This record gives sequence, C-alpha cells and structure tokens, in this order.
Amino acid sequence: INADNGIEWHKNQKKYLAIGNAKAVSGGLSLKSDRIEAFYDESKDSKMDIRKVIAKKDVIISDKKMKITGGDFAEYDVKKDYFKVNGKNLVLTSQLNILKSNDKMEYWRTKGVAVATGKAEAEKKNEYIVKADKLVWNLYEIDKKIMVKKIIGFNNVSIRSNNEVAFSDKGIYNNITEVCKLFGNVKLQRG
Repeated sequence: INADNGIEWHKNQKKYLAIGNAKAVSGGLSLKSDRIEAFYDESKDSKMDIRKVIAKKDVIISDKKMKITGGDFAEYDVKKDYFKVNGKNLVLTSQLNILKSNDKMEYWRTKGVAVATGKAEAEKKNEYIVKADKLVWNLYEIDKKIMVKKIIGFNNVSIRSNNEVAFSDKGIYNNITEVCKLFGNVKLQRG
C-alpha cells in the first residue's frame, strides 16, 4: 500500500489508512483510490493478514486484462476474493467487452463472475448490446485474455444485434455458441 499524502497505522482498530492517490497492490490485482483503508487480523506470531480493503472516491480496480472504473466506494473481501463497487457510472472493460451499471458492480475473481445491477448494459464492439436491470457475466481465461462466456439478463431485458432486437423478462446469451435463449414476455423486432 502506498499514498501521496501518507499512511496512518491505527493499531487499536487493526487498520492502515492510505490518503491521497492511494494504491494497494497484490500480485496482478491493483486498487487505486483517493482513500484506502486496509483492515487486518493479527496472528499469534504477529503476522498481519489483510482481510478487507475499503476504497473511497475515484475507485479504479485492475486485474490482469480487466478494469473497473467509475466507483465512488469499493469493498474487497480478501478471503472470498470478492469486490463490491458502488457508483453512478461504473464500467468494467475486458478485451472487446464492456459491462456498465449506474448503481453496483460485483466481481468474484476466482469464480469468474461479474454482476452489474442498475440499468446494466453489456456490449461487445460491433456485435451486440444487452440491457437489463441486472446482468451477470460468466468469464473465462484463454491465452491470458479474460473473455465473456455467458451473459444472463434479469428484468427488462433487451438484446440488440446488427438489425434485430429482442425483448424479454430473462435472457441468456452464450457468447461462444452465439445462441440466445429468451424467457417471459418475448418480443422480436427487425430493423
């Protein structure tokens, strides 16, 4: 952890506070923000294990070939390897894929799952745009690239490709097979 304006150690609260252009790095994972708090547990041999990290204002998370921007607040649970990011203009980018939300983004690194809640939108350049109240991305890694395997949309789903639009209550799009399944109040439009 490092920061431009300093780092405070709050021993009684078992936390570090990094202020001003703060950055926390662990392996390929990087978290940048104006303010980062890292909470730890102390073992019997005085070893400090970070258990939770909280970031406030201008949050940027980078992991391998993925990046989440637009966060006002983020919380990372180290044990679960899970991020929750809140903000009005959240954007997750991975290769040619983009996932957006105007409320909350969740990301389970080891499970390869990202969830966007609040006017969610997924886009693959020149191929499709999927919109819904909530979108779930299933991700996988191939040749050191993070790719989207499947997109699941819940409530007010619309899927737009070239000159077709589909609407439904729930939609599942398999990015590998390019097969889309729609459920509940399905409508299809051309043009």
